[in-house]
Amino acid sequence: MASREQLKAVAASCMKYQAEGFTSSTGAVDKSCENCVNFDGYKCTVNAFDKVLTGLDQG
Repeated sequence: MASREQLKAVAASCMKYQAEGFTSSTGAVDKSCENCVNFDGYKCTVNAFDKVLTGLDQG
């Protein structure tokens, strides 16, 4: 399982990231795979996680 830091870094760079429809009290969404509609709690359902994470490692 990925770390919380990885989940946040991937979400920040993922073109397929889409928030699940909630915001914080300030109105901003804390981007993380954990609150992406494409994440089922264990993995990315559109298979973007590994591709984005690999791209971050190469950048």
